[in-house]
Amino acid sequence: MKSSSNGAPHRPNNGHRAPIVSHPVFGEGKVLDTRWQRTELLVKFQTGLRLWLPAKRVRMMREFDEELLVSGNVKFKALDRVQACRMIEAFRLGIVPHQDVEAFTFGREKEVGVIQSALKRLEHGKGDVYLVEGEYGTGKTHLLEYIHHRALQMGMVTTICQFDPREVSPHRPKRVYRELVHNLRFIRDGREYGFRDLLRQATDLDLSDHVFLGPVLAKLQKLDAAHIESEVFWQWIEGESTKEYATEIRSPYRVRGGQKIPALYDFSTAADFYCNIFSGISYIARQLGLKGLALLIDEAETVTHLWDIIYLTRSVNFMEGLVRTAQNDPDLKRMNSGMIHNRVKPVPYIYRDPSLLLVFATTPSPYDYAYIKLANRVHRKIELLPLENEALIDAFATLVTIYECAYPCFDISESEQKKLFRAALRCGTEGVRSFIKFCVEGLDVARIRSKRILAAK
Repeated sequence: MKSSSNGAPHRPNNGHRAPIVSHPVFGEGKVLDTRWQRTELLVKFQTGLRLWLPAKRVRMMREFDEELLVSGNVKFKALDRVQACRMIEAFRLGIVPHQDVEAFTFGREKEVGVIQSALKRLEHGKGDVYLVEGEYGTGKTHLLEYIHHRALQMGMVTTICQFDPREVSPHRPKRVYRELVHNLRFIRDGREYGFRDLLRQATDLDLSDHVFLGPVLAKLQKLDAAHIESEVFWQWIEGESTKEYATEIRSPYRVRGGQKIPALYDFSTAADFYCNIFSGISYIARQLGLKGLALLIDEAETVTHLWDIIYLTRSVNFMEGLVRTAQNDPDLKRMNSGMIHNRVKPVPYIYRDPSLLLVFATTPSPYDYAYIKLANRVHRKIELLPLENEALIDAFATLVTIYECAYPCFDISESEQKKLFRAALRCGTEGVRSFIKFCVEGLDVARIRSKRILAAK
């Protein structure tokens, strides 16, 4: 039955297996239904999420053949070979795929409980700030991905970025803004949305007192979505360059001051402006019935790589502004002389009452100025210690199960598993990442030897 003109869904033929698709955030899933002439798909993902998604946002993997039930692992109840191979390829790099982060989290029950409490408070409009600390390889990025996934499931607007001293440094807040806006996602009514969708849905809200979002929403109400000016405008408010559309002085698509919208300032003193925008986005989220904004920042310690004291000071100022915004500091709801303000159009750091959960992940640097300032300002900390052997055993057994699913003809004996696990404990001393990499490489060697390609010593 084909989709009707009124959008009635088209259900897959019961005589055929449902196709498998891949999504860059949610991973693989089965197509349960289609509508609007197959331009939208209802997908059930491994995590249990059921979402209507535009067909162009997923990639067709293959026709679903047969579920391979994996024994001995309650976290992966059903896994096919394509999924297993995808996971093993990620494990070879020492990372866990985004969509499998919940299922492949071991020995972090206490930390997960803390995060769950923070997300519950955000559901009720109460933001907060957390500092996830741990040495290289202890799983900081993994925990951020866990938070990202859970926040999406709980109905929050969520975004994540990674600091980099050259490309995404807080001394250039526009670059941080651009990265966070690009990665912004939320789920509503079973569908995935992004930054543009959030603002489109907010055009009926009254934000006339917001210095940037107010005039932006007013402009969107009048904008013709089919016109090229629309795309230029979107790129501009997302922090992208629009020079390719506006090389001529009299270009009709050039974004000028005549828009009556403040520019997205590309200088280091504009921390006040971008904190004001983020608090405004969190306010929009709550007004739309969402559960606030979860803003996640990885590699926060890279700020200390800035040797220019002015850049370092302004980076610390931006991070402090974000922290105090998430904490809803009343002193930042008005002009505060203790913080750096831009001189073009200075604004308070906080707009109204934000609902913002801010999480930094960093390697402790007790002798660095930036780390000390951040640690002193953030009172809630999650310290990631090396995993206990019990958790590593659980992770290793799961990894072996997935590996055997990826390579059905491969089998490794119990004695060989014990030998490999002991070797991984000795050699994977740099943390969970190196442990996972060592285990997968060891399984690769065992598989090659089983084919007598590589002689055993």
